[in-house]
Amino acid sequence: MTGQLDGPFDVIVIGAGTAGLPTAISAAERGARTLLVDKSDDIGGTLHVTAGQMSAAGTELQRRKGIEDHPDSHFEDAIRIAKGTSDADLVRLAVDLAPGTLDWLTGEGFEFDPVCPKIFYGHEAYSVARTYWGVDGGRSHLKVLRRLLARARETGRLDLRLETEMTGLTGDGTGAITGIEVRGAGGGVERIEGKNVVLTTGGYGADPKLFARLTQGFPLFTCAMPTSTGEGILCGESAGGVIRNGEKFLPTFGGIEVAGEPGRIDFENMPNLIPQVRPPWEIYVNLKGRRFVAEDNPSVDAREHALMKQPEMTFWIVFDDHILRNAPPFLGNWLTNRNEWDAASIEAAFDSHPSFRRGATLAELAGLCGLDESALSATVAEYNRAAKTGNDPLGRTNFPAPISQPPFYAVKAHGTLLKSPAGLTINTKLQVLDKDGRPIPNLHALGEAIGGATLSGQSFVGGMSVTPALGFGRLLGGKLLQW
Repeated sequence: MTGQLDGPFDVIVIGAGTAGLPTAISAAERGARTLLVDKSDDIGGTLHVTAGQMSAAGTELQRRKGIEDHPDSHFEDAIRIAKGTSDADLVRLAVDLAPGTLDWLTGEGFEFDPVCPKIFYGHEAYSVARTYWGVDGGRSHLKVLRRLLARARETGRLDLRLETEMTGLTGDGTGAITGIEVRGAGGGVERIEGKNVVLTTGGYGADPKLFARLTQGFPLFTCAMPTSTGEGILCGESAGGVIRNGEKFLPTFGGIEVAGEPGRIDFENMPNLIPQVRPPWEIYVNLKGRRFVAEDNPSVDAREHALMKQPEMTFWIVFDDHILRNAPPFLGNWLTNRNEWDAASIEAAFDSHPSFRRGATLAELAGLCGLDESALSATVAEYNRAAKTGNDPLGRTNFPAPISQPPFYAVKAHGTLLKSPAGLTINTKLQVLDKDGRPIPNLHALGEAIGGATLSGQSFVGGMSVTPALGFGRLLGGKLLQW
């Protein structure tokens, strides 16, 4: 049975993505009359554009590989990586739920990359191999969740309404939430009653104005879904919720803009700038033409924080013809193997893509990049001396070749928003809290609606976005009829 249900509902979930899908599925499986709403024309949200990395300690997959691990160690690592800037109580809940979440996916036939679990160096590394991902990134999760959603809808207890945008929360005048107001595809507005409302609408990475308001005015380079415009966060705030953690923004290191779409980063083709996976041959220079970090610094956290301090969070990846012809390529999504950057497309990019520049001399390259000619020349000369002597002022130790053989090349990269840091304040029952720390009756929030910094602080703690979204969703969906 998949027909439309009438309200009132036991559970209304806003956002059919990483957190919303398991919440709605679990609620319906437990017997709740459930409504799942999304403004897009398809389910999945950011699962369409994420690598979908997860982390968990004490899983069946670890045991199969002889890896001894425990949630206590996971918790200690997560707090260490975040430098104490995350919500420890929610981190504890997340790591305790994580092994069950991974084992649930295993039992549901999730297609893990056979190399997993691994120590992953794209974020600050854990002390043990506890990072996992699917063979097709976030689409691997979506494949499982589509099937589970179809099964839940067959029970007759779950209604899915797409192309339906929440425009507000409704209440009883005492502060308790009683439902939602939505606008359908035809433009009509409807009020729907619900005993519990769960905000899983994602972040605000596609809304430059809201990003500027909540994230201290940093430039926005984003690979967020176009639907990530923060409505759930704002509706929660209007209902009395408190937004926190905007000051904990941190960019990921080095996305390339889509040609003709300023500020839009192509997640499918993030460059490989991970020294543990591909030791760098190139140098990175800021908009003043100067290097600002050791390109082979093993701490991605250190590189990200260094980039955050650079003008416009922007840098040029500079190299020469010898490196182009001989170095392992840094272009292309090395994790998911979905790669558009073959030799022909790279050559074409240097002819037409605004982020790709080629010059017969360093002086010409500097002019094409808008860099100071003398600064770039001095920077390259200093690097070449370091490559010869092995003594780099920034501490780099990997010098495959000097940058000396024309023509010279540069690719423009940016500090990129992976997850919005700010979000609604919640407790360990996943209830939205007001300014006095009291739960707003009947209102909950999960996923990026609670802000990426809640579980990662001002860092990127591997797997602490997708895994908690799934785990918290399953927990809340199963508990809402009891809590």
